[in-house]
Amino acid sequence: MRRALCALALLAVLPLRAEDDPAQSLQFVEDFAAGCVSRNGVQIQVKNTHPTRRIRVWLDRFHMGVATADRSRSDLAPGAEPEPLGCSRTDTGAQEWRVVRVIWLD
Repeated sequence: MRRALCALALLAVLPLRAEDDPAQSLQFVEDFAAGCVSRNGVQIQVKNTHPTRRIRVWLDRFHMGVATADRSRSDLAPGAEPEPLGCSRTDTGAQEWRVVRVIWLD
């Protein structure tokens, strides 16, 4: 019994391997879209870098460091084009997206 508990404790502190953790396959990308560049920003996009597996990601949007009521969910296919989220700057200030959760879909 003690040996089994030690093994479970060890598993709890070991980091996930990249192939087990879908967050390791999530990447934010910047694009110089004209509408964003005109606001001194860039377009923020999100993509799946895994070669074969689909992921689902939930993101919260922050505007000028404050969480907004916007939570997005995206299903990202392997090898697909990045999905645009929005500009890094709005007319009133900076915005960003933070990962809430990422899961494998298959």
